[in-house]
Amino acid sequence: MERHKSIHDPVKSLPAPPGWTANEYEAVFRSDNLYEYLDGGAERYLGYGIQELFVREYALQSDKEASVRVEIYRMDTPANAFGIFSSDRAGNRPGEIGVDAALGDYLLQFWQDRYFVRVQDSELTGGLRESLAGFGRLISAGLPAGKTEDRPAILGFLPQKNQVGSSVCYFHTQNSLNSLVYLGEENLLGLGPEIQAVSAEYQPAESKVIIRVLLIEYPAESDCRESLERLSAARPGLPERARKELARLSSSNRYLLALFSSAETGWTVKLEAEIRNNLTR
Repeated sequence: MERHKSIHDPVKSLPAPPGWTANEYEAVFRSDNLYEYLDGGAERYLGYGIQELFVREYALQSDKEASVRVEIYRMDTPANAFGIFSSDRAGNRPGEIGVDAALGDYLLQFWQDRYFVRVQDSELTGGLRESLAGFGRLISAGLPAGKTEDRPAILGFLPQKNQVGSSVCYFHTQNSLNSLVYLGEENLLGLGPEIQAVSAEYQPAESKVIIRVLLIEYPAESDCRESLERLSAARPGLPERARKELARLSSSNRYLLALFSSAETGWTVKLEAEIRNNLTR
């Protein structure tokens, strides 16, 4: 595997927690060779405008079998750093790490400014949770400061009430959409780098029904209208689940709004109305 060194990368001098030392593996990858490192997974990151990936491994001095791999992804915008984080963020929220973070037994993930960071227990021992957090705090302190205002503005149109917080996902591409709602392989909604989209789930307190919201912002109203017409025309031929669950479909200026629900409920109508009202403020 060819390794591309980047002497200008600001994270190369970051310290490790006490008791940890860097081993020999260190590499930098960019969009043109990302597949060498993320075979089968590069497309997801390319869809979020990745510019560079820095990878370094560390070993625990007292136990050479324990190791941690640090991956620091530099994206093109803070919004896309949030986006790649939002696409997979299982875990609890640790303190003093990034703008948003998720910590599990084997993995810490967080985003801050234009950076998305993964710190993984390489051997999946399950006993390095505190070390993962320690790495995260040091890395977070060494990166440019981030702020909550760096989150994409489109998120502000989604109501907070009854929202399943960890379900919010910001994205641009058909590849990302397919992991949320599978509409088939054709890009019916005209997704691409210039398109902003967000998905979120809602569950009213007195209901067991999950409602998934899909909100897409287009550069022009004509682009939105064309996508709405394509999806409407293709609706009879959509995959069975999407066809059955597509409960509401509408547009407002440059925004396309779709709601998916596994059962009929008046909440879909209320939720659509609230989002459309937010869009016209």
